[in-house]
This record gives sequence, structure tokens and C-alpha cells, in this order.
Amino acid sequence: MTLRVGLIGTGFARRVQLPALGLVPGATVTAVASGNLERAQAVAREFAVPHAFGSGEALAHSSEVDLVIVSSTPDAHARHAIAALEAGKHVLCEKPMALTAREAERMLEAAERSSGLARIDHELRYEPNRRRVRDLIRAGAIGSVLHIELLLKPYLRGDGRPQAFDAPWSWWYDAARGGGILGAVGSHLIDLGRFWTGSDVVEVGGRTATFVGERLDEQRVPRPVTADDYASFVLRMSGGAIVTVTLSTVASHGPGHFAQVTGSGGTLVLTGETTLEMGQPGAALEDVSVADDLREKTQPNNMWARSLVRLMRDLVDVLGGRPAAGDPATFHDGLAVQRVMDAVRAGRGVRLD
Repeated sequence: MTLRVGLIGTGFARRVQLPALGLVPGATVTAVASGNLERAQAVAREFAVPHAFGSGEALAHSSEVDLVIVSSTPDAHARHAIAALEAGKHVLCEKPMALTAREAERMLEAAERSSGLARIDHELRYEPNRRRVRDLIRAGAIGSVLHIELLLKPYLRGDGRPQAFDAPWSWWYDAARGGGILGAVGSHLIDLGRFWTGSDVVEVGGRTATFVGERLDEQRVPRPVTADDYASFVLRMSGGAIVTVTLSTVASHGPGHFAQVTGSGGTLVLTGETTLEMGQPGAALEDVSVADDLREKTQPNNMWARSLVRLMRDLVDVLGGRPAAGDPATFHDGLAVQRVMDAVRAGRGVRLD
């Protein structure tokens, strides 16, 4: 049986998801949708997709689709996911799950009523080294987790350059549409903290900031920036670990993606997309990286695309009646992450237990 996939969105969906799905046996893209029908038709022609729709709701009700990937802007996630779930379709929703925890609760309620399977695209759970971090922690390789540092700076644009101060204005800088670094990347790192420790967030303290208040759009017209370009926060986990997260799109230099997990009996260090090291107290770090057999096979060639391929392969297996090879994020996980982001945006310490 072939899983027929429809994608709502023509931005990230076109750049990453459509090429990635070409590496997923048992899945075929049958439809694409956009609020601009001509744009949907152009992307459909580019990837030889047979059906194009001018709205996500129309795609959600199409008889040509089994699984809907909601890759629209975050302000539309709730209505598109709910429409698909009410139509009995399976759903993979991009992160951030929604604009607010209340929206996420409505999505979860729809998922619990639906016959469809509902997942959040926290694909880093399928990145080999980040998955190995979880496995090493569970195996007791570094003892009990005490604290975790997660960092992203600079944030790289699609052309590989730091986003910094000269990136053009887009919905990404509009809070009303769900823009900002907290939702774009912070959601992933919150999920990793929960995934690695196997525990929930019970306390949050932090804040966001907007350092570049105006950017030029593609027509060189100045537009106000209302979304965050910086976020920093501290999480206390139910298991006792402390997780600190710092994200910046205005930094021009830094280690990129970096994580350090400190345990009572050792340390794990993730640098960039492909390097994992482990060390015991008093000893040097040793490379324990996992080779990625998808390197150079995806377009773009980055951990997001490679991890999406693995997530989708696993989803195809599950929907085909085979056991899951990974530990995918559910709508319950998405809601938990959304509650943390709401607390960070509130700009004050918030207890979640």
C-alpha cells in the first residue's frame, strides 16, 4: 500500500519536505496546497504532483490524500490540522504546533476525536547523534543528568550565511503569523530537553527580545519586526535536571548548534550537526559520533532534511502496521512544548506543575 501525501504550504514544504519525500519508499505526494492557487500549481508542476489546491481545507478534504503535512505558517496550523483530522486524515504538523497553548489544546482535542494519527514534526528526535544522546543517557553512560546547555548562534539562512541584521522581512518577523526564533528553533530544543531526560518541564523562567525593530521586505519597503530574534530561558525538569537555552538570529559568530549534557558520571557534547563526544571525569572527550548514511543524499544536505526522511520512513512503517523504530512527537508533546513557549513569552518565572 502506498501512502498518499498532501502538503499544505509551498515554502519549507518546497525547499525541504518535497525533496525529502522522494527518499521515502511507500510514500507518494499526490497534492499540494497554498493560499495562492497559482503558487500551488507552480510547485505541483515543478515536482510533478497531480493535484493543486488554493486552500489547505480543500486539500484536507481531498479523496486523493491519506496523510496531510501541515507546513503552512504557524497561525494557520490549528485550522489546517483540525480540518484534516476531522476529515479522518493522518496529520504531521510542523512546529511550532500553534500560536498559543489554547490553540494547541483544540488541536489535541480534534486528534483524540479523529481516526487519524497525529504527529508533530520534531524531526531532531530522528537525527542519529541526538538520538544516541538519548540512548546513552538511558543506558546510564553519564550517570544522572544534572544540567543541559543548548545553544544556537548564529542562525544560518538558506544560503548558509548568518541571518544577523540584513535578512529581508517576511512572515518570519511577524508575531501574529507565528514568526520568531523561539517557535522556529526553540520549540525543537524544548522538545529535545524532554526527549533526552524523559521528563516534563515543571518550571520556566526566561524572556524573548527583538533587537532589530525594522527590516526591508523584498520590495525594499521598511516593515516593523514584531517577532523575537533572541530568546533565553531556563527549564526545571520533573526529574530534577536544569536545562538552559539561548537562541539568537542577530549573532554573527558562534558555534552554531551546540549542546552539552552534564551528568553525575560524565559529559556529552554535541557540536554542529554531526559531532558527538563523550568524556568521563578527569579524562578527555572522545568522539562517539554516529555516521549518517543519508549525508549528501538530501537536498538541502542538512540534519533537518535527513531527519525528516527518517521520521517519514518510520511513519510509513507505522501506518503500514509495522512497529515504530523511533519515538515520534505526539500532539501531547506539541502541547507541552507550546505551554513552555507561552511561559517564556510571558517574560516571568512560571510554574507548570
